[in-house]
Amino acid sequence: MRDYGNMPVLEWRDANASQKARAQILHQEPVILQMPDDFDAGIDGSQFGCALHEESGILYDCDGGKVLNRLATKNALPDLLVLAEACELSSSQVDIDQENKRLIVHD
Repeated sequence: MRDYGNMPVLEWRDANASQKARAQILHQEPVILQMPDDFDAGIDGSQFGCALHEESGILYDCDGGKVLNRLATKNALPDLLVLAEACELSSSQVDIDQENKRLIVHD
């Protein structure tokens, strides 16, 4: 399991968070998106090529573009669609920490 300790964290509700995250993703730099408490991160990881880390419950190495597209639709967050597109362009992957409402975007 990768170490998330040195990755920048952006609070989704902060102004310009999605624009900052997009820039990070397009530069193929990792970023953690701390989503709001009401964010529904529940997905079937097998649909997005995710693997499950048994100890932490984190879904990891998911297809970034597809999974963010699904979560954007599920949570009615159009700005997340912009990040889905950035993931497709950069071939980024996403880890989903459902318990802590975090989306970790990486190469």
